[in-house]
Amino acid sequence: MFIQLFIGSSLLLFSLLFSALGFWIIEARLYQLRFWLRRARMSMRMLVFLSMASVWILVQLTVAVWMWAACFWSLGIFETWEPAVYFALVSFTTLGFGDILLPQDWRLLGGITAMNGLLNVGVVTAILVEFLRQARLAPEDN
Repeated sequence: MFIQLFIGSSLLLFSLLFSALGFWIIEARLYQLRFWLRRARMSMRMLVFLSMASVWILVQLTVAVWMWAACFWSLGIFETWEPAVYFALVSFTTLGFGDILLPQDWRLLGGITAMNGLLNVGVVTAILVEFLRQARLAPEDN
């Protein structure tokens, strides 16, 4: 049980740190673009903000799912990548179809995977709201 908690907590922490680091980098890039963004029309500004955030969200969620799949595969829980990725994706998105189950010795990892997905959705939502707020607050010079 403690090994599962350690592995799961480590992956969860890495996933959230990876997400936060990426958004920090995007924020720094947006800061570099601040003078252009101030001159840009609201629609263009929103397009830039949302595009950058959306691409990063896709990358971040994909990396997190593959990270969990790699964990399941490396622990020998799944023999091939397809069920490992499928289970990670279904758990991460909290769908939990139940057509593929973890062995009893590793079932806590499924719950931690789902918790990681829920936390990432919360972080992503908060960051999107902040990006939209920043886009709306930037003064237009037109």
